[in-house]
Amino acid sequence: MKSDLRAGDVPVSDVEAASQRKSRSAKALMELSGLLRAPQRIPTLLLELTKDELRTGVEQHHLYSYANTTRPSMDTLRSVVGWILAAQRDDGGIAAYYSLLTGYSESYPEVTGYIIPTLYDYACEPGDERGRRSAESAARWLISLQMPSGAFPGGLHGVETHASVFNTGQILQGLVRAHVETGDTDILRSAIAAGDWLATLQQPDGSWSGQGAYQGVAHTYYSMVSWALALLAEKSGSDRYGVAAERNIDWVLRHFQPGGWIDGINLQGHPSYLHFIAYVIQGTLECGILRRRGDAIQAAADSAWVLLRRFETHKFLFGTYETGFKGGLRFSCLTGNAQMSCIWLRLFQVTGELRFLNAALKMNEMLKGQVRSRGRAGVAGGVSGSCPIWGPYQPLRYISWGCKFFADALLLEQRLMREVGASECA
Repeated sequence: MKSDLRAGDVPVSDVEAASQRKSRSAKALMELSGLLRAPQRIPTLLLELTKDELRTGVEQHHLYSYANTTRPSMDTLRSVVGWILAAQRDDGGIAAYYSLLTGYSESYPEVTGYIIPTLYDYACEPGDERGRRSAESAARWLISLQMPSGAFPGGLHGVETHASVFNTGQILQGLVRAHVETGDTDILRSAIAAGDWLATLQQPDGSWSGQGAYQGVAHTYYSMVSWALALLAEKSGSDRYGVAAERNIDWVLRHFQPGGWIDGINLQGHPSYLHFIAYVIQGTLECGILRRRGDAIQAAADSAWVLLRRFETHKFLFGTYETGFKGGLRFSCLTGNAQMSCIWLRLFQVTGELRFLNAALKMNEMLKGQVRSRGRAGVAGGVSGSCPIWGPYQPLRYISWGCKFFADALLLEQRLMREVGASECA
């Protein structure tokens, strides 16, 4: 099937490509050299890397053809959300990651923001009120960090203090949901201040670059910011934010190419991780749904369909992709995988195309096999950056945003499977 809902890059020379591969290898070696600088951590690390995990790295159990379907999705969901709850710090923020070398990181405002909707959804789905209490604590902490301009800081708490467009957008998602759930007008005022700052800082072409933009340049994955602004428009009643969201989506859509590739991710010094490709698709899709933009839904669906075909053909998705999805690094970026599951499930809702549902269910089964049901805090229920865990994306870490997106995928799976079951019985 060719999707009825429907990304080009400057070609990289062989010399440049070789230089990039060398740079990535050097970075991975630098990450792993932490072992040498902290030899006291080696016994702990070896305890964490069980025989099963080591075997996974060799046998490629991250392929969906190896997926084990014996563990119920709801059990895995409880484990993953349990990891998030355990990672919440005393200040209310949620740690960015648990490192096998250094333990929990500081609280991470960006991810804390977009985990809030996940926690509220979890409180509704299995009826676990811990999710609601955690979300409300996170929202209170985030409001305390807001700058007079309305912006929020980038980076880990206490490490960076500069205003960040992307982080402000992700926190805005959480504030909007917290206001919807609580009716708290202070939260709404905070959300509006953040939206005003984002709309004011937007460039004439609809992008965000310069002040507040990562590395000072425009990025197509800031479609996630557009999604947050579209949410604010819907819940605040002010279409100023909807207009800003659509202006950015117009700019992003100009970077989608006929073959599904998306230009303009623009992460200098980094490959195009699946995580960021999925960011572009997901933000474009969700903003398109909220703003009733068929062209945005079409573009997102086309790119998602290309990745679906690669998943069906290769039984996994590469951790990175090169221009035109021509190739990439053969490890799994588990966060990107979870995001693609969310995207495929949402596209099944929009189109009714069963292959989107089938791919998402297979992806979820594969991911369930990567989550340990037992172990120490920081490991049990965690989603690692890479599979194998020493891969180049967030090596030797279990990351909060990986847990967030996988929890989202499992929550959506549960809702859709009930709906499918109900329609079959009708």
